[in-house]
Amino acid sequence: MQPQHSPRDGFFAAGLLLLLALFAAGVVGAIRGEVQHASIRIQPLAGKAGAHRGEVLLLPGGAEHEVVARLDFILPPPDPERARWIIWLGRDPLDAIWLQGSDGAGAPWRSIHYDFFHPDAEQPALPAGFTFPLPADWQGPVTLELHARGAVRSALWPRLLRESDALAGARMAVALNAGAYAGLFMLALIVLVLYAVTRERSFVAAFVCAAVGLLLLAAFNGHLFQLPGFSLLAAWRGQAIWALLSLFSASVMQLLLRYASLREGGAPAARWFEGYSVALVLLAATCLLDLPPLRPWMQALAMLGWIGAGFGALVVLGDAVRRRVAMAWPILVLAFLAIGAGLANEAMVRGWLADTLWTRYGYQVAVVVLLATMSLSLFSHIGEYRDQRDRDRLARVDSERRMGREAARNALTLALQARLRNQPTADLEWTAARLLLEHLVPQVPSATAAVVAYGYHGHDLLVVEPVERKQRIADDIAARALALKRMASNGVPMQQPLAHAATEATEALVPLPIRSPGWGLLVLQREGSDGFSTEEIALAGEFARLAALHADEALAAYQLRRSAELDALTGTFNRRSIDQWLSRTFLDASRRQQSLSLLFIDIDHFKSINDRLGHAGGDHCLREVAAALRGALEEGDLLGRYGGEEFVALLPGRAGADAREMGERLRAAVERSVVEYEGRNERITVSIGVATRLERESTPAAAIERADKALYAAKRGGRNCVHVAPAVFT
Repeated sequence: MQPQHSPRDGFFAAGLLLLLALFAAGVVGAIRGEVQHASIRIQPLAGKAGAHRGEVLLLPGGAEHEVVARLDFILPPPDPERARWIIWLGRDPLDAIWLQGSDGAGAPWRSIHYDFFHPDAEQPALPAGFTFPLPADWQGPVTLELHARGAVRSALWPRLLRESDALAGARMAVALNAGAYAGLFMLALIVLVLYAVTRERSFVAAFVCAAVGLLLLAAFNGHLFQLPGFSLLAAWRGQAIWALLSLFSASVMQLLLRYASLREGGAPAARWFEGYSVALVLLAATCLLDLPPLRPWMQALAMLGWIGAGFGALVVLGDAVRRRVAMAWPILVLAFLAIGAGLANEAMVRGWLADTLWTRYGYQVAVVVLLATMSLSLFSHIGEYRDQRDRDRLARVDSERRMGREAARNALTLALQARLRNQPTADLEWTAARLLLEHLVPQVPSATAAVVAYGYHGHDLLVVEPVERKQRIADDIAARALALKRMASNGVPMQQPLAHAATEATEALVPLPIRSPGWGLLVLQREGSDGFSTEEIALAGEFARLAALHADEALAAYQLRRSAELDALTGTFNRRSIDQWLSRTFLDASRRQQSLSLLFIDIDHFKSINDRLGHAGGDHCLREVAAALRGALEEGDLLGRYGGEEFVALLPGRAGADAREMGERLRAAVERSVVEYEGRNERITVSIGVATRLERESTPAAAIERADKALYAAKRGGRNCVHVAPAVFT
């Protein structure tokens, strides 16, 4: 998505155009305001390095060279009303420069020595050039020798000026230098503060660029070597300047990459510029190593690096204009001006352009304006950074909240699975509701939370948190039962103000997924008028669904287990379950040395019943007999269908007479029962065989065999009777 331009960008662009107009007016004024100087004829002396081009003497640079030129000029007669004459040259990075000659009487004369890298303590704070005052009594033709030595390419433009005119030009140069330094210093300070506030790395790049640019301009002007601590850089002389130029070029590339957001997209151009920046940093390190074989090439390499960085900057800014990055086109115009001013300075150094304020200092002003504009473009994004930071913070908080709620959801699921697995069926619903409230209230804070259900698995339910408010909630639910039932039937969560509350409060009603005709609600009450958010209502509904789902599954699992254990026709235990119970109870009785009896029960003449009533009638008789037997047994006794018309009763804790008495009770219960089927009454009797566990028995096999033999004995004895297995059966 392309960035949107605000009216603020248009106002800033208009202000920038006004600034550029004022800058152009200042340049024109500086050119027009150049002080007039007397003519000096320059003639390089034979046998010395250097070249002469018009009014300029060129120092070739690379290796250290010394040039000597003869200066011929004519001084008018001394005028006490006017300032003395001086020879003035621009402040170029020279190792040494001085004048020598003789006065009118032939006495030798020699000026002071200047060293660009080791400024004299008596020089002004921000010297703008090399000033050589001439003796006040000199007049007429004068011939002097100009001596200059250095390893940096320079163009020497000696000028014969009145001292007052030189001071006026120096004040203008000092004003430009001081303005550039102050602008870069304040810019570095501001972006550093903004980084501390926003933690946006683009401001770090702007700070590094402004700081290195400040050092570079001070080094180009020779003022850096006057500062305590930085004077140590004088040991590297010109190599220190080229190292700073390379670092500045690299920092500009890094600032442009962040301004144009090329790093974020992972564009191939971004990788290329990153590599170029690293190469410039390595070039700076090489300059500081000051290796003698490479020393002659460092100036040319640094200038090539600067030119490459300028070309890359134009490419980046052109792409930014194409992508409509905010303020891209004003910055592109300023970049062209800065590069043009830099090329003009290079042309002056080569003697192609005259030494003026514009050619000497124009690039410095352009660089300050360019960096200020780029930083201002970053300032305009502070709101975006703040919004992005807020969005990130909100996203992090939301993510943490979602993770917390997901963890609570998982914890509820695990708790439901663990607690409901072995819970008695009568407690399933209550346990699920209690777990629901325990896990929901920390996520959805509520003054009161309640689970209300009617006809849920055949039970009515009311669970309240906190418990001391249960009676109040019960009275409130009873008063609104009909309205709440309608809300639950709609199946749509809702919240409403609590009209009857002592203070302002809100109530959320979340339906429980309960099958009709049952119904249920999750009731949440919160003090205040803020109410519950949509996310909180959705979370409550999700927790309610989980609790109901696991309660239903637990009940279904219990019923499934029961169906696997019970005989489908009679509702008693089936053969498999009886066998398991026999093995378990015999083993327990053996360990505890307790009594245990086994009864085999068989319906008399069941085949004839089937013949008379059919199989459906026979099944009906089996169900009635099973019901009569269950009614006669006591708690703790077990009854199961062993097969066909045969039942088994297991009597823990009974033996001998007690077991026989229970057998008689079962026989009598069946005999008294009247089985009615299709209008006909059937009289049914049973025969029962009883066997008691012997002391040494821990398995049921022998007792089963005895009980079976006793049953057959009862049948042979006339049926409808009880026989106890005698010892002979063993």
